[in-house]
Amino acid sequence: MMMNIPQLDVDLRLPPAKRWHALHPFAGQARQLLNQYLGDLGDFEQFHATIISYRDRYIQAEYAAELRAIAQLLDVSEEAALIVNLYYDLLKFVLGCTAFAADTEQGPLHARNLDWWTEMGLLSSATVVANFQGAAAGPFQVVSWPGFTGALSGLAPGRFAITLNAVLSNEPPTAAAPITYLIRSVFETASTFAEAVDRLASTAILSDCLLLITGIQPGEMVVIERTPTRSALRHPTNGRLIVTNDYLALQANPSSISAEQQLQQTSCGRFDRASLLLKQHTPRNAAECFSVLTDPAVCMTITAQHMVMSAAQGFLEVQLPAWFSR
Repeated sequence: MMMNIPQLDVDLRLPPAKRWHALHPFAGQARQLLNQYLGDLGDFEQFHATIISYRDRYIQAEYAAELRAIAQLLDVSEEAALIVNLYYDLLKFVLGCTAFAADTEQGPLHARNLDWWTEMGLLSSATVVANFQGAAAGPFQVVSWPGFTGALSGLAPGRFAITLNAVLSNEPPTAAAPITYLIRSVFETASTFAEAVDRLASTAILSDCLLLITGIQPGEMVVIERTPTRSALRHPTNGRLIVTNDYLALQANPSSISAEQQLQQTSCGRFDRASLLLKQHTPRNAAECFSVLTDPAVCMTITAQHMVMSAAQGFLEVQLPAWFSR
């Protein structure tokens, strides 16, 4: 459904401790999200030393400083603020997602459903767009939530757009940076589509993922299929590229997933339906992209956000699912 999505301005030229002051009006929502995620992840106090050690070794110092400031703002522990921001890597089996890219005369369109379950649709009600200024490579936007400082979905106007989908392999996690902070770092420092693809494909990461990246020129679209240490690139066919939650290019020994897990159970069906719709009519604008994203066989009961982006045209539009009423 169409509605105004709250905006947060984040100035990276400020000291890290002052960058997220715009969170104050959203502190209640941030605490709700934090409490829900901590409930999902269970008792983490026994891992205090491990969590802090991981942060000090693999989280950029300025990102860690931001999290300390957010923890103080929310009156929670530093470990709690960090754990919530590592949620994807720790418990990604609750995430689905469908994304696609389509070439147009104005550059690639990048569309995505974020499928992520939370009690009472909290991820929908708490959706915000963080507008980052002062980055070395230029401004960018991230579709996010209060208290989350990494990136799952975002746009760098005039450069590229990136979205992340969940996937599971049998490859064990690697001691490396979390993917959500790698994506944010790429937004901050990568000047071109090619540079973004290279870094996202070659940098060691903590866990598996699928990344759709689109640029500003025709044909600039690729899916990077990742395990912690390996990658494969999947390129468009007939100006179209679709990703759900399966490896298609990378031989990655997919994990054995129980049948009830909606992530894997619906992946092929969503991929096939999106493929059919895009074959019947290639979207030429945001409205036609949203029509695909909201199709009953593409949208899921856990869909929290719909979004369409164009790096070439410099726009990002976010809609919340039809069932949601703020």
